[in-house]
Amino acid sequence: MPKQPENRAGYLALEAVGMVITALSAQAVIRGFFNPEYEPLWGIFNGVPGGLSGQMILLAFIALVGTVFGGWAHIRQEPSTERAAHFRGARRKYRRNTGK
Repeated sequence: MPKQPENRAGYLALEAVGMVITALSAQAVIRGFFNPEYEPLWGIFNGVPGGLSGQMILLAFIALVGTVFGGWAHIRQEPSTERAAHFRGARRKYRRNTGK
């Protein structure tokens, strides 16, 4: 069975959405941490039980989920070059060139 082509644009869109969600919710958590009178994200989460602590926990969880989705979509895209995690190949090339 031939492998079906992957939807690279879909992964790219999911990565972008994950980054935006992470940026907005992380900013709201940081702002709420330093300013207790701040109402996170214009009061969208006022119905969350636990008051400000519950809202901050929910926003931190949303930031984590956005990061996970964005990272997963980034990994799923087929890389056009070798990943940076293959550091041993670069180290071997360096040792050959310097004689060490």
